[in-house]
Amino acid sequence: MAQDPQILLSFDDEGDAIVIVDDTETGDAGTLLELAPALKEPGKALQLAQALNHLAHEQTFSVIEDPAAFADWYKKRLAEEDTNADWVEGTYQLSNYATPDLTAIQAPGISGDTLTFFAINRQLGAIYVVSAGLGGDAITPDYEPMTN
Repeated sequence: MAQDPQILLSFDDEGDAIVIVDDTETGDAGTLLELAPALKEPGKALQLAQALNHLAHEQTFSVIEDPAAFADWYKKRLAEEDTNADWVEGTYQLSNYATPDLTAIQAPGISGDTLTFFAINRQLGAIYVVSAGLGGDAITPDYEPMTN
């Protein structure tokens, strides 16, 4: 049985997001899947979501890995906010957005040739549903704001 390649999320000398598969660097999602085709297996959905998210948006979004833990964090953070406080530049409050249906958030998964995962925008606190078709050469995750 072949051993899975080592996958590392990193940045090149110019600061661009790359993924290192064993000793090969790539900034292209299609090449990533050529180097590590096993990432298309359903059991690798989290690792693939993290890699595609890294290549697409670097550190802007975080993949929601554990929906229950995320929901607990979100509810606690929301409850701690002072909705009457004056707005402060450079900060955000979750209460600035409609509260999403946290029960709809699922762990990353692959169905057919599509990867689906949920991510939070680290600057805004907004939750996004992300999908990426894995069947073609150009693999580009589509980030859509989560609506109720």
